[in-house]
Amino acid sequence: MFLFAFAFIIISLNAQSTRAIYEYKYVRDSIANKAFTTTVFLDLNTNNVKFYYQELYKMDSTKKATGKSNVSMSMANSVMLKRNLNSSTNENYIFVDTDYYSYPSEDKMNWNILPETKKFKEFTLQKATTNFGGRKWTAWFSKDVPINQGPFKFQGLPGLIFQIEDEKKYFSFNLIEIKKLPEEYDTSGFLESNFGKKAIPVTFKKYNEILWNAYDNPFSEIRTKLARGEDYTFSAYGRDIKSVKDLDEVRKTIQADKRKYNNPIEIDKALKYKE
Repeated sequence: MFLFAFAFIIISLNAQSTRAIYEYKYVRDSIANKAFTTTVFLDLNTNNVKFYYQELYKMDSTKKATGKSNVSMSMANSVMLKRNLNSSTNENYIFVDTDYYSYPSEDKMNWNILPETKKFKEFTLQKATTNFGGRKWTAWFSKDVPINQGPFKFQGLPGLIFQIEDEKKYFSFNLIEIKKLPEEYDTSGFLESNFGKKAIPVTFKKYNEILWNAYDNPFSEIRTKLARGEDYTFSAYGRDIKSVKDLDEVRKTIQADKRKYNNPIEIDKALKYKE
């Protein structure tokens, strides 16, 4: 459901850079079924596609305007990525504990385009379905905007995806606006690196090992520093961590939190955490 007035600028495929802005709703805990809402950007550039959070864009814009440094910012269950135009290979970006990683994934879409259509504003939307990431998805795209892209990893339809939602309504993307950019926006400060933390490239297998370690032994590098007696303090889960004992006390909370919020958009890649 759209909550806002449209201010569309129809962009040709020859435009240097186009930004599609989506409202993103997601459910982290499938039991409580509480939805969160944020805004995400899909930047369609001459040679690549970038997908990231508006919140990080605002932080980066402030940094560029003021010259003031920003702290790194972790986004739970990140959907940020980058890919070459007309490629199904995505580079995924995500925080684990205090480190920032990237890993490649091959994400081909097989669509079933249906005859059903509906009107939205002055646009004709057509229905399509696909199975991806262990979920069934329904998309509405428009040939009026001949861009074969969409939010997150969804692409390959003969028109821009305006709306897409999974069968259980845990995840949805709804287009708010399309606008032309004067040039490709430089995301190197918050996508390819996160405000000073350059993404560490790993394989998907290694990434899963990192996730398991973050569950079994959260903040392991900080634990090592604290065990050596280094003066190190950081905040996690609402308290200051100054010692190994402090870290041990929040470990069960961290593990319970990871089990509770284990509903990623690609559910077929979810780890099976155990108590």
